[in-house]
Amino acid sequence: MKRILAFAVLLILIFPNFVIYSEAQDSILEEITEEIVEEYILALQNFGPRVTGSKACNDAGNYILQEFQKYVPARKIQWEYSSYKDYNIEGEIKGDEQIFIVCAHYDSVPNSPGADDDASGVAAVLVAARVLRNYNFEHTIRFVTFSGEEQGLLGSHEYARLARERNESIVGVLNADMIGYAKSENGRKRVIIQETNSSMWITNLSINISRKYEDIIGLEIYRERSQPYSDHHSFIRYGYNATFFFEYEFNPYYHSPQDTIDKIDLSYATRVARLIVGTLVEMAKLKEDYIKPSVHIEKPKSGYLYFNDKEIIPIRMNYSLIIGRITVEATAFDNESGIARVEFYLDGEIKKVDEEAPYNYSIDERILFLHKVEAIAYDFYNNTQKDEVRFIIFSI
Repeated sequence: MKRILAFAVLLILIFPNFVIYSEAQDSILEEITEEIVEEYILALQNFGPRVTGSKACNDAGNYILQEFQKYVPARKIQWEYSSYKDYNIEGEIKGDEQIFIVCAHYDSVPNSPGADDDASGVAAVLVAARVLRNYNFEHTIRFVTFSGEEQGLLGSHEYARLARERNESIVGVLNADMIGYAKSENGRKRVIIQETNSSMWITNLSINISRKYEDIIGLEIYRERSQPYSDHHSFIRYGYNATFFFEYEFNPYYHSPQDTIDKIDLSYATRVARLIVGTLVEMAKLKEDYIKPSVHIEKPKSGYLYFNDKEIIPIRMNYSLIIGRITVEATAFDNESGIARVEFYLDGEIKKVDEEAPYNYSIDERILFLHKVEAIAYDFYNNTQKDEVRFIIFSI
């Protein structure tokens, strides 16, 4: 595994345009919208100053945990450093032993609601968990938000230190800190990525993602040498590869009561989030799914009589015989990417789209004689499978 990974990194370093793309990755990035980014930034801002160890910081951490738990397994991890004690919040999509991290800090300085510093980065981490939840990856993805950043990178320091003690194979880290402010046209088109010599391959991936998805990202990447000013540095300190995504123009409202969402350029923050998520997907290797899902109409069954939605007796017919209303019930499974939706059709006309099990559709209209109902299951790669039942019905 390590040899394969090393070979992949070498290819990226030698051939910077060597990136694998998929239709699924297109769909993932298109799911990241300004509305979602705004929702997360506003929610975190409204906790007020999130000073490490304060009630507001704790409440914000619980909010992040609850959001993660909607999409991925998640937990709070307590840390202590000197006189400080608080929590990091971690979500995970499990793959193999190789780990890729996207991270940001959720604490802020006193007197600042921290919309840009760093609710904007946390929004990128939350949206990553949200849009990747239904996909499988070869490698493990961790979504991590730290407290203690403003006191000297404390939460990330303890996280990276413990990871090194456990000999965890963290291959790449993407840190988002202040990614929402842009004042000029040039600022809206550029983003800084700080890197070390050993993490240049990650920046190369980001450059290629930005080029590939220019229509929805539209960012020129400016490379800078890594500085020890944000949580990526904790990972670098312990020997891990990390990059730091940072807005191109300095935010004059930084560390002040005016660091609020009205100063955020939501289009810019959204495009940077897409860049980060696109890079993460490329690193963690999205598993492609070419296998069709399975779907079966459980009710009505051919060769049975139904009366007002109840199965009565078997009959000697190749059709179902239905008197009164009927609820069509289907089961659907997909062991690769999962079931995205089941569509129900009556005589070729779509009647219902069901995105959650149990999958069903009620026929309670006036309808007579011979008809056909179909259930078409879609997985998250748009592979489809169909089942159908013909029936004679008398419902008036």
